[in-house]
Amino acid sequence: MLDIRLRLTQLPEAEDAYWSTPSDAQDRREWIAANKEIIKAAAERSGLPADMVEGIAWQEIGGQWGWMDDGVDTIRQLSDGGRLPWTPENLPIDRLAGPPDETSFGPIAIQVRRGAEVLGYDPENLTEGQRDTIEAALQDPGQNIFIASEYLKMLKEESGFADVPAEEMTREQRQELAARYNGGPYWQNDQAQAYGRGFDRNLDDARGAIK
Repeated sequence: MLDIRLRLTQLPEAEDAYWSTPSDAQDRREWIAANKEIIKAAAERSGLPADMVEGIAWQEIGGQWGWMDDGVDTIRQLSDGGRLPWTPENLPIDRLAGPPDETSFGPIAIQVRRGAEVLGYDPENLTEGQRDTIEAALQDPGQNIFIASEYLKMLKEESGFADVPAEEMTREQRQELAARYNGGPYWQNDQAQAYGRGFDRNLDDARGAIK
């Protein structure tokens, strides 16, 4: 994490999306363009083509506001602590249901447990302080981009094209990596595959955002 923070001191300040997320294609272009130097630096550090990170950003940055992520997390933690009459997995609203460490944060949405893996923590045994550190890093737009890129690197290492250099990655490999980002170990299910197709469909738009 220290290395990421040091790199960010040499880069332009990141564009945030905590209070107002991009709502259409033009907003997505503007967000990616505003953060292009960070995206390029993060991709280079992770050994990925920059358009891989751009494409994931395009898919993710139109999600819910950061303050809504905080609300979901608070409710899940209250439920997990026995302060609500439901377990986290059985909360009565689908968007709220789920374990606290599966809550996603940041403009490029990343679950707490995945952020923990990237930052070197044990996701099964997080202390409250560690969890707070991870959440803060994910919500910081600059660190968020680097963490998302590092998570993509981890997923690529699990794939059949782990040794393919960034400049030689095919479009099909990019699409598979996007599906892995969405589905993790279940990347071959319908939802993750649809995400991968959406990534591929929007990839040229994402690339065009920083030209």
